[in-house]
Amino acid sequence: MKRVKRFAEYEGWKIEASPTILANQRLFVSGVIVSRGDEHFIFTDLGNRVYRTQAYERGIEWAKQWIDNNYRSGGAGRRS
Repeated sequence: MKRVKRFAEYEGWKIEASPTILANQRLFVSGVIVSRGDEHFIFTDLGNRVYRTQAYERGIEWAKQWIDNNYRSGGAGRRS
């Protein structure tokens, strides 16, 4: 089984993948915590995955897209 990192940094943001386990269904629900300085965002229910590594990857990739959409493309949250 390949080893996937739970933490990542992207464009000055810290990303922590934090999937939750649905024991009865044997699934991992992707979730992520995105932070930079005093700003913290928590996103849950980003999709169900069979393996924990898939949930980590999904959370980190989703967070990168969120950062691109909201902070790199001149989105409302962009700070100078």
